[in-house]
Amino acid sequence: MAVVVVLFYLRRNNSQAVEAELFGCSQPTVSRYLTILEPVIGRCLESLEAEAAADRAHSTLIVDGFLVPTGERAHTKGLFSGKRHACGVNVQAVADLRGHLVDFGEPMLGSMHDARAFTESGIAKRYAAHAEPGGPGLIGDKGYVGCGIITPVKKPDYRPLTAAEGWFNRQINRRRSAGERAIAHAVNWKILDTGYRRPLRLLGLEIYRRQGFNPFE
Repeated sequence: MAVVVVLFYLRRNNSQAVEAELFGCSQPTVSRYLTILEPVIGRCLESLEAEAAADRAHSTLIVDGFLVPTGERAHTKGLFSGKRHACGVNVQAVADLRGHLVDFGEPMLGSMHDARAFTESGIAKRYAAHAEPGGPGLIGDKGYVGCGIITPVKKPDYRPLTAAEGWFNRQINRRRSAGERAIAHAVNWKILDTGYRRPLRLLGLEIYRRQGFNPFE
């Protein structure tokens, strides 16, 4: 039952008191289960994560960022995202063209621009080979212009886009939709979508476990 309690918490993001009432135990018991079993679940998924990464190593990939809401935190500056109008952490997600999650970067402050988060989260380094000429390809939106990956053409101030540039942008956006589907699947785990209440130092554990694997499937 303890494993079910942990997975249910991550899936539904109830408060620990509500979780305790649902499962007929105490709130300290729920907290203890989370503390002990989260790292264990992560280790159990390590081999699956490695297999998935190897399987998709030669595929064209999409990178995109999303915000995990955290609310304002005392003594933590830089969480507010002007783009998304909320406090949280910027998480860089990598997906393949089928909409399957491949990887997540380390959580960055919500105020950080996607281009900077792409570099500092470790994603740029891990997938540098994809972005090289002749590589499988790494695709992003206009927020990644200048990062050395494939992005849509920005409209110049002095002229409209040419027909070829418009066609190119449409092809990029069609492929990018797979990354948006992957993120939508990840945030079905409500702890990543409806407000992260636990200490920020623990957030990387939940992010790690969402590397394309759903224990309920």
